[in-house]
This record gives sequence, structure tokens and C-alpha cells, in this order.
Amino acid sequence: MEGNYIILTNKDEYQTNIHTEGLEVIETYEYYFFNQLRAKYTIAKVTKNDIKITLTEEKDEKKYINNIPVKFFEVYETIEGAHEELDEITGPDSDNARLEKLNEESII
Repeated sequence: MEGNYIILTNKDEYQTNIHTEGLEVIETYEYYFFNQLRAKYTIAKVTKNDIKITLTEEKDEKKYINNIPVKFFEVYETIEGAHEELDEITGPDSDNARLEKLNEESII
């Protein structure tokens, strides 16, 4: 898997730690639907294939933390493949749905 790309999602319901050793953040997009921010999608290059991605969810005043091995994420051989999948996830470009690429300083 080394050198392949994955897409990580952050939403109000859960947060994915995109700053993980073994991942190189390539680019992040904000997804808006009817002018409301619904999610952030980050394309990351996997540089170590034995890492785990941390997902944190807070629900009913409880905090849940999962460490998921990267092998369980869908992998794209090229960044173009990740872009195609992101286009599928976010649906057709319209007045109601849009992706906005963040600059490096905005990526958290």
C-alpha cells in the first residue's frame, strides 16, 4: 500500500486525525450543500502501510476513539483516482453543492 492515496473525512459527528505519522496531507476540500458546510475531505498519501488512523466521535456526552488500520481504507493508486472518487462522493457540481479547496494554512 505504500505510496497510495486515501480520502479522510471530517464531519460534525466525527473527526479524523489527518496529522498522523505515515500520512502526508496532499489537499483538503470543504464540501458545501445549500451553502452549509457538511464535511471536509482530505486526500492523503500513505507513506507507511502499518499505521492506524484515529477517529473520534462524541455522542450522548461520551467520547469514542477508534484506531483503524489504514488497510481498511479504500486506496487509490493515483491522486487522480482519489479526485474521481471525491467527485463521486460529493455528487454533481451544481448551485447547491460545491467543493472548495483549502490552502495549506487553512488545513487543521
